Amino acid sequence: MQAVIEYIRQGGIFMYPIIIGTLWALTLLIERSIFYLQTGANLSRQIHTVFSHLGRNDTEQCRSYLIGQRGIIRNVISVALEQTSQPPERVAEKMEVILTEQLPGYSRYLNLLASLAGLMPIFGLLGTVSGMILTFRVISLHGTGDAQAMASGIAEALITTQAGLVAAAPIMLGHVLLTSRLRKITDKTREACVKYITWLRDRNV
Repeated sequence: MQAVIEYIRQGGIFMYPIIIGTLWALTLLIERSIFYLQTGANLSRQIHTVFSHLGRNDTEQCRSYLIGQRGIIRNVISVALEQTSQPPERVAEKMEVILTEQLPGYSRYLNLLASLAGLMPIFGLLGTVSGMILTFRVISLHGTGDAQAMASGIAEALITTQAGLVAAAPIMLGHVLLTSRLRKITDKTREACVKYITWLRDRNV
């Protein structure tokens, strides 16, 4: 623990925003990971159950099932079931409106994560500049004879650069993985909507 404290001290003031930003980003990564895992599992279960009922043309049982559910599939299919007398094109428009309204909410925090990943190297660069300024100040005052004072500035420059890059890497990786997970959820939701419209067309034939 003492070594960590000393590492932070040597890195200077810009280590603190790097640490705070990293902890913030890790919290968001954990929260979004749990959310997407739960959402994906619920989505698959809901789609399977809904189309099991629709496969038997049991729309009433499907409605009853959806009443106790939460999420975008519940919302979009519930509205679609109320429009079964409408032409499939009209129902598809209604479903698209709901998707347009609700899908952006699933990308919550992803832009913030991307911003934090970009900020970490910038804080590291600021620490580098600060350390080099300190080094040149020592040289201007004492020449190159005070190696210990010069080492302090160089250490600050290198440590903050290292910390900023190390912090940015897992945040960027996490953002990519979460974005991929969100894309799968979005694709699965849209596929369910297309499947519903296909069922409606077959039912109305």
